[in-house]
Amino acid sequence: MKHRLAASALSLWASTALTAVAMAQVAPPAAPVPGSVAIQRIVVSATRTPESSFNVPASIYTVTGREVSEANEQENLTESLRRVPGLDVQNRQDYAQGIRITSRGFGAQTAFGTRNVKILIDGIPATQPDGTGDSEVIDLGDVSRIEVLNGPFSVLYGNAAGGVIQVFSKNGPAEPTLSGGLLAGSYGSWRASASYGGNEKIGTDGSFNYMMNASYFYSGGYRDHSAARRQQFYGKYRVKVDADTSYTLLIDGLDEPNSQDPGALTAAQYHADPRQAGTGADQFDTRKTLRHFQFGFILRHRFNANNSIRLLVYDVDHAVLQYLPFTGSFAASGGGVVDLERKSGGVGARFTHKDDIAGIPITAVAGIDFGYEDQHRKGYVNNYGTIGALRRNEQDTARNIAEYAQLNADLTPKLILDAGIRHSQDQFTVQDLYVTPTLTNDTGSVTYGHTSLVAGVTYHLTPTTNLFADYGEGFETPTLDQLAYLPNGEAGFNSALVPTTSENYEAGIKSLLGSRTYLTLAGFHIHTSNQIVVSSSNDGRTAYANEGQTDRNGVDASIDSFLPHHIELYGAYSLLKAVFTNSPVAGKFLPGVPAQRIYGEFDWHDPASGFYTSLNGQWQTRMYVDNANSAYAAGYFTAGIAGGFRQTLGKFAFNEFARVNNILNRTYVGAVVIAASNGEYYEPSPGRNFIIGMTGKVKF
Repeated sequence: MKHRLAASALSLWASTALTAVAMAQVAPPAAPVPGSVAIQRIVVSATRTPESSFNVPASIYTVTGREVSEANEQENLTESLRRVPGLDVQNRQDYAQGIRITSRGFGAQTAFGTRNVKILIDGIPATQPDGTGDSEVIDLGDVSRIEVLNGPFSVLYGNAAGGVIQVFSKNGPAEPTLSGGLLAGSYGSWRASASYGGNEKIGTDGSFNYMMNASYFYSGGYRDHSAARRQQFYGKYRVKVDADTSYTLLIDGLDEPNSQDPGALTAAQYHADPRQAGTGADQFDTRKTLRHFQFGFILRHRFNANNSIRLLVYDVDHAVLQYLPFTGSFAASGGGVVDLERKSGGVGARFTHKDDIAGIPITAVAGIDFGYEDQHRKGYVNNYGTIGALRRNEQDTARNIAEYAQLNADLTPKLILDAGIRHSQDQFTVQDLYVTPTLTNDTGSVTYGHTSLVAGVTYHLTPTTNLFADYGEGFETPTLDQLAYLPNGEAGFNSALVPTTSENYEAGIKSLLGSRTYLTLAGFHIHTSNQIVVSSSNDGRTAYANEGQTDRNGVDASIDSFLPHHIELYGAYSLLKAVFTNSPVAGKFLPGVPAQRIYGEFDWHDPASGFYTSLNGQWQTRMYVDNANSAYAAGYFTAGIAGGFRQTLGKFAFNEFARVNNILNRTYVGAVVIAASNGEYYEPSPGRNFIIGMTGKVKF
């Protein structure tokens, strides 16, 4: 049945392509020159003010809304961010653990969720004050663009910002529009979605802009015991009072009632059957229930042409119930069922001033952020899939306050300076509420403080070529999860864990070659001290320690070429040599990240017929599974193909599409669990698989 459905998807793609060729005009319309437009893409991630990415002295990449949505399942960031150099996004095929995101090696030792990469959704943090991030709360249904910032300037976003991912949702269209979509794919997966948006005029200068998106997703899972379902909603409502003042309300909701956790496999299990569940998954019914609700409110006001302010407040309710593959019955185990309720939020204020000092145009930004996180963590015995006796009870808190300032100055017609400073104060407290005559009180508290500096320059070598260089000092505190267990894996406050600090150097070039090809190239060196690494990982419980230093040297490059006849060629290359230094494992490679990765894509569309198609491929080298490099997941190459057909009929528009992933049916490991003490390192990726679907919209 699976092969017949995959063949049907390929047949649809092929027949659509033939239809498009037959309908194509003999004389195509004059080709635009989008390469010259590409260098003017406006970004805000590095400078916090709208700026052409071409002029920013940093490695910053934009993924368009089309690249996020076109013939994609839109369930996680692996589909759209794999094209970004310097960023490695690993799909673990495990909705209970989430994807792993690393930026130049930051975040590689994450056990679950996202660490050391800052995530923001429409300006609202999806990363908690302790550095814990949840990429799964991002609704990809109506994304306008995604900005990815690698390198030194990410330190201006504070603790755990080894990189920054900003997601911007679409605004409501000029006319009220209702959209919907339905897709189906391999392993019983399907997704239904609906969105509604528009723009209403208020008074003379005001308006009410709204956009809402809801979706329901189910997958039986590639592996045994890996089924999941989720319901998601995202709404953005903006009232523009006049040209100078606006209020925006953001609402984000996610419900995952039952995401099964297949766990990782040993090498023997992987070679015997990569689709099987790991040891204990069925026996202990490993799974996760997640409920998430977040709202944010943003006020923007411009006092005059040179002065403006932005205020935000946000609040998050997050609850997780997770069953691990062991009983956790002994007294100091902390239990085999994690019951976590988290309340978090924060406020922020930012003032922007533009001026001209001694003939030098400047833009200055100053701001303050405060974030809080209160979580009640309980642990229970896992009685083979049901909750047993209490084994852990504690109240965890995190507080962060940070002040920052940034300056942009056009020193000369050819030289631009960007600089910034951020001071962060972080406090973590654990209050142990589960104390018995045989158990010690694991209550503890730590406070960390750090001042980060960053500076960069852009030099206009020619009107179409910029050189840039930058330097920054990073700061990565332990998370509450990392403080929760002693290095031997037992429950207890890990007060010996200290923050990782880093020095980041980067230099590169951004150039428009001719009028159709845009090239970016950056070389970097990163030195970290007190690197936080996995000391042990056993059956889903991960403990951490500091492990000396690391040196990371590498190159990130991308090239985007817009050829005649509506053909686009895109390529990205990442080189990362990350090794431990001044450590018992000196000379060994940082586990969990490939040393090299290449991504390539061919796109063609025909405006006359509405047909579009793409072919992509990804190659990467091996990933080591522990600090000693005792084993590794082999490198691999995989490719995919997609196609679709768009039609517009008056107020109606339709899009039918199909995608086949891993068309060569490779067997490979897409993600690894670092330092798994039982040898269960490997998380396999699926063989040949497909999706097929359609979307439609109507304007009122």
